[in-house]
Amino acid sequence: MPTFPVYPGELPRCLNPLNLKHYFLLAYWIYFRPTALKCYLYQADPELYRAGPRLGILRTLANPAYRNLYLVAIGTTVLLAGMLGLSIALLASGVQGITPDWAVMARLVAFGVVFGLFLGLFSGLAGSVTEGVAFGVVG
Repeated sequence: MPTFPVYPGELPRCLNPLNLKHYFLLAYWIYFRPTALKCYLYQADPELYRAGPRLGILRTLANPAYRNLYLVAIGTTVLLAGMLGLSIALLASGVQGITPDWAVMARLVAFGVVFGLFLGLFSGLAGSVTEGVAFGVVG
């Protein structure tokens, strides 16, 4: 059986939901270094990682590294959506020379965009991480 590749950098043993750096680290892994996420899961429990499609989500919850990954994935979604919402709200309120009716509409549109992006990010990010772990990350 081939050996699993070693990640060239340093990975945390377990993501910490109280460490803000880990939220940005997970976003970095998902968007730029998906191999790091696979290495993190393999490092946490090689047997659980190789369990394949028969892997149950309840079985992963017993492992702190997997459980914290779920919590940090949800937190990352909230953090990214909040940052995006704040930037849209600042842009909408920073427009000079518009009537109050247009300002209200701009804020409502900004809220709608943020809410839609939050739901999209939540279902995409958290759902993908959960589904990937549940059905086997090896592919």
